[in-house]
Amino acid sequence: MRNLMASFEAVAGNEPGNRSSREEPVQSSDAMRKPRILLATTGSVAALKFVSLCQIFSQWAEVKAVATRASLCFIDRASLPKDVIIYTDGDEWASWRKIGDSVLHIELKKWADIMVISPLSANTLGKIAERLCDNLLTCLVNAWDWKKPLFVAPAMNALMWSNPFTELHVMSIDNLGISLIPPIRGEMAEPSTINSTVRLFYAHKFNRVAALDALQDNSLRKPRILLAASGSVAAIKFAHLCHSFSGWSEVRAIATSASFHFIDRASLPKDVILYTDEEELSRWNTEYDSACPIYLRHWADIMVIAPLSANTLAKIARGLCDNLLSSVVYAWDHNKPLYVAPAMNAMMWNNPFTEKHLKTIRDELGVKLILPRTKNGAMAEIDVIDGFVKDRLLDKI
Repeated sequence: MRNLMASFEAVAGNEPGNRSSREEPVQSSDAMRKPRILLATTGSVAALKFVSLCQIFSQWAEVKAVATRASLCFIDRASLPKDVIIYTDGDEWASWRKIGDSVLHIELKKWADIMVISPLSANTLGKIAERLCDNLLTCLVNAWDWKKPLFVAPAMNALMWSNPFTELHVMSIDNLGISLIPPIRGEMAEPSTINSTVRLFYAHKFNRVAALDALQDNSLRKPRILLAASGSVAAIKFAHLCHSFSGWSEVRAIATSASFHFIDRASLPKDVILYTDEEELSRWNTEYDSACPIYLRHWADIMVIAPLSANTLAKIARGLCDNLLSSVVYAWDHNKPLYVAPAMNAMMWNNPFTEKHLKTIRDELGVKLILPRTKNGAMAEIDVIDGFVKDRLLDKI
């Protein structure tokens, strides 16, 4: 699944769209003009946020909008930005008189660089998946140029989202090359998340420097990085690691009991929340409360374990989960990146079991290894870890 969220479920996933037809960047006839974004909305209560979405995108792009008849129940058209034209089903044939006249959905398809459907209702998802085209929006999708990106942000109640037909329809639109900005139990991603996903994608397509600038833009949601430390002397550097990542991302941290021998909690950035084994169950009171490993797994776009001790490496490789850190890894969505920076003494690093465990987490779990800086198992430097993760993030967006 071309899952972008999200969290940056977008940032952490594959490049939006079909790789075979998306190798070239979105082309502009005028390199200086703003990107042209076609925003579309369908009949979901989340369409209440459509005005906000248009306002955010209008800050950096030229926007036109398409609204289905059902979505108009939730949109205050008077609140839309003045320069945003909104098209409805009634406009589709209003200007057409004879063969040869322009057709609205074709003209909009030609005009747009990128299309974003937010919210995407269960009904419109089904129509797109089954190739139906009975209104302006679905005609647009049916006529879409698949060399251009098309993002969707679904919104529906939890029962609809968990319906087997929804899974089938999502798989079907994935095969078309449509990029999913995933909901949480059916609730649409926030407008800021949708904007961040699309803007970073567009910036990176044109210019790596623009993408780096976008990461520093405070108007965009920063990537969410879950940093974790295990019991190694290298955990002395964990506060430094948190400071480094906090310069360009939103950081939360996990520390095992053994790592506390080396971490000065007072030195952590003030905005970094630190989770420990003791807190895992203290936050849970009823069967309806979210378990901490699941909450952190949903929250994070990327996870980085640095340092990764020989003990925690073995736990992960063998599927053990006896503390918060190993439970998060066990529950991890491996469509999202998970990086590890091992740190151990030379005898442990050169032990045959270490080689076996590294091969297991790499080949079977897809974990990415940030190699020690020496053959003796010393953890990579902080700037190397930070740069390694940031470079691969930019390659994905």
